[in-house]
Parts: sequence; C-alpha cells; structure tokens
Amino acid sequence: MNKVNPNDYAALDNAYKVGLIGTIGDDGDPHITLISSLMNKGEDKMMFGEFVSGNSKRFIYENDATGFFIMGLDRNFWTGSMKFTNVVCEGEDYIHYNEMPLFRYNTYCGIAKVHYADLIDISEKRPINMAGVVANALRVTIFKNLVAGDRKKQVLRPWAQEFFAGLTNLMFIGYIGDDGIVKIAPIIQGQTVTSSRVVFTKAPYSDLLTDLKDGARVAIYNMDLDMHSAEAKGVVHKSILGMYTVDFDKVYSPAPPKIGYVYPELKQEAVNWDEEPLVEKLKEQPHP
Repeated sequence: MNKVNPNDYAALDNAYKVGLIGTIGDDGDPHITLISSLMNKGEDKMMFGEFVSGNSKRFIYENDATGFFIMGLDRNFWTGSMKFTNVVCEGEDYIHYNEMPLFRYNTYCGIAKVHYADLIDISEKRPINMAGVVANALRVTIFKNLVAGDRKKQVLRPWAQEFFAGLTNLMFIGYIGDDGIVKIAPIIQGQTVTSSRVVFTKAPYSDLLTDLKDGARVAIYNMDLDMHSAEAKGVVHKSILGMYTVDFDKVYSPAPPKIGYVYPELKQEAVNWDEEPLVEKLKEQPHP
C-alpha cells in the first residue's frame, strides 16, 4: 500500500506508542532511533516532532529514504518506508504536537521542529503474534547455548547483556534491504547468549525478513516498557535449527548520560594544556 488507511488515523495520531525510524549512519550501518511522535499526515505523508537534536535527524536528510515501524498500545503494528522532504518550526502541526499532553507538560522542552516525509509504502495493520513469539522464545531459550560462540569476548556490559536477554522486552532488527532502505522487524523472541552474541529466529515474522542476507550488517534495538533502551550492531549469520546469530562489534547508547557509541571504547589521551594555543590566548586576557 502507498496510502494510510483512514481507519488507522486515530491510532497513529498518538504519542503513546513505539515509533522507530531506520536510517543509515556515517559508517554505512543501519541505525534505529525511537521517535514516538512519528505519525501520518493525511493518507500519503508522514511526520514527526523533534524535541532532541541528534545524529538521526542528520541521517534522514543525507539518506532521505528511511524505514519505519510503529506499534500502538494495543500491540497492533505497521511497517513501511518514507522519503523525507522538509522541516518547519511553526504551523498547525507544530501547534498540534505541542498541545499533546506528553509534550505540552514536558518539564524540559517541547517540540521544536516538525519533519515531513512522503510515504513510499505502508503495511496493513497487523497484531503482534504473541503465540508465535512465545513459541520461538522457548526454542531460542532451549537451543541458544548450542550456538554460544566466543564466551570470552566482552562487548556488552553486564547490565546490557542482562537487558538484551530479557524475555519481556521488545527487540527489533534493522537491516538494509534490496532497495537500499532500512527495514525494521520485531524479533521479540531474540536473546543474548553471551556478551557478544544474540540469537533469534525469523519466525513468526519471516515475511518481514525475506531479503535479510547471511553476512549482512544489522542493528539490534532493545527496549522495555519503561523506555530503557540500548542498541548493538554487528553481522548476522544463519545457524542451526532455524536460528540466526548476530555477533556484536559496536554498542550504541541512545539515552543520557552517554549518547553515542560506547563500544569499542574510545582511546583516552592526555591533554598537554601548555601546548594548547587557546590556553595561551586566555592567559593573555586581562582578568575582570
């Protein structure tokens, strides 16, 4: 479909939902960002309100065709893609966002910008298949230790490893499809087996992962219902018993106090202030 079903307008016009956008980062990897304000504008356009400025806002215009995933509180979801066109700092949609309770009563800031995109395609609304998720989560739990991989390699911190293993969390995979656009699909059944590897099955959403290729770079986004989140990236491989593994080589923190890559760790270098020209200039300035 290339138009939003009018029956879905009310469900999409709600800030209390999961809204994910899939972009391509500077390193060429897929990147997933949580943007709960993502919604439609009419039948053939999408938009979201920005109240935090980050790299993803830059990515959407450098590679303007992006994928998205939206899931409401009723556990119905949509997938699709869109092409970003422009941004505004005023107007009826700007007012609409800032009058929503979630943003109107923010203690830190409201919506500063509204970004628009032309809709490329959107799926029909479909429910999360909880029976299928539970069945495949059990399969992963039973067999994941058969594909544990390198148990000594430390990528995720202990908290993050336990977080990615949580059976009540929402896990998503993002990858670059054959059309060059990032696709996002739920893999709620996925679990970490070591600090550097997550295991999942394609079922029950194999149809959303038809062009996921062995050896592809992917992003795994994990979040809980308290909106804690973490993202890790690596290479996906087909394994035994219908399972797939992702070996992490990058970890991204999408939330304060540290936003950005936290693995690999940046090398810490000492600064020699005596060699800094700015310091010398400051020394020359008279004191007030």
